[in-house]
Amino acid sequence: MNVREFDYQTSSIWDGVWRVFKFCCVGVLSTGISFGAYLVLSNIMNLCLAYALSWIVACVCSYVMNKLWTFRATDTGLTPFIKFVTVNLCSLGLGLLAMYVLTSLGGGRIWSYIFSLPITMTASYLGYRYWSFKNIDGRL
Repeated sequence: MNVREFDYQTSSIWDGVWRVFKFCCVGVLSTGISFGAYLVLSNIMNLCLAYALSWIVACVCSYVMNKLWTFRATDTGLTPFIKFVTVNLCSLGLGLLAMYVLTSLGGGRIWSYIFSLPITMTASYLGYRYWSFKNIDGRL
């Protein structure tokens, strides 16, 4: 391996690490928005409905931030948004399943929500990175 190949591989690794860090930042903000909405809504409606509605609000924020900042996707048209929504619907399904299982096992509404996050976060990143936002601008 020559120096140029090493520099390229090292740069690619750090680009990926930086992209994951930005995804996590967007995720923290989106999760805060979702969690705040969930706290309010879960006091006045069914937990799963509150979860779903809070997810919709966070999904819109997440799409804009991930497309423009995290992945700097250059895709245009409706297709990236449809793919993004599809990934998020799968993530929502996983989150609802986790909420159902955890609350059925006696987990409280807060802890069940918190423990569902790693499942949905991993599924979302992989879906966004490798399917929703395929055309990524090299500039991070």
